[in-house]
Amino acid sequence: MVLGIGLVFMLAPLVLVFASSTHTTSTLQLQGLQWLPGDQFVQNYGRIFSFQAGFTDEITPLGMLENSLIIAFSVAFLTTVLSLLTAYAIVFFRLPGKHIIFWFVLVTLLFPLESRFINTFSVASSLGLINTHAGIVLPALAAALGTFFFRQFFMTLPKELIEAASLDGAGPFKFLKDIVLPLSFSRAGAIFVIAFMIGWNQYLWPLMISTDDSLYTLVRGIRFIGQESGPGMAMVVITMLPPFILLLVFQRWFFNSLSAQS
Repeated sequence: MVLGIGLVFMLAPLVLVFASSTHTTSTLQLQGLQWLPGDQFVQNYGRIFSFQAGFTDEITPLGMLENSLIIAFSVAFLTTVLSLLTAYAIVFFRLPGKHIIFWFVLVTLLFPLESRFINTFSVASSLGLINTHAGIVLPALAAALGTFFFRQFFMTLPKELIEAASLDGAGPFKFLKDIVLPLSFSRAGAIFVIAFMIGWNQYLWPLMISTDDSLYTLVRGIRFIGQESGPGMAMVVITMLPPFILLLVFQRWFFNSLSAQS
């Protein structure tokens, strides 16, 4: 019963948005969001795919989708790699003060990107990263959650495994490649999904770092169509689809990893 109630609360907003995306804008403005589907599905979604905006009409659905995918996949891949390597160094290398280093990494969880916009923008500007994909991606890579996640898993690996690898003459790189990476796939999949969501849903930072129409993402593009309109609701549905598809693809790794950590 509890799970059923929770499922209703989680799915209700999705059903509400999708049903509203099939109604006219006037219906939504007069009657509010709708729970039942309407008859404007083809018209609303068709307007999305023919949409153009900006001074030179560079803001298009395909262009925004391409930018969103580039940013989200870059954030997801680089965050996963950096988190894994950081945790690997902290756990398996004899570093002076490595526990202090780890706690400094965790402290960054207390300072989200929004709280350091001014300093981050200054650094990005000095490096010439304004109006670039790199300027949007790089500040989002410092993900302490991924490092913590991998560290907790690495600490559960039996010492006998490490000793056997040492006896076989495996160095740090070979141990990482042949033993640690294969065992970390499910965890890496979970971190990849979480980091993809972070990269995909960015709004304030891309708005601040980029003024070029060719760098607009789907999340930023919603405001051009109108959040309270039928096409605007259709744009919201389209924006939610890629993360949802990715979660379906990685769902086994994702949930196995969470259950193994718990």
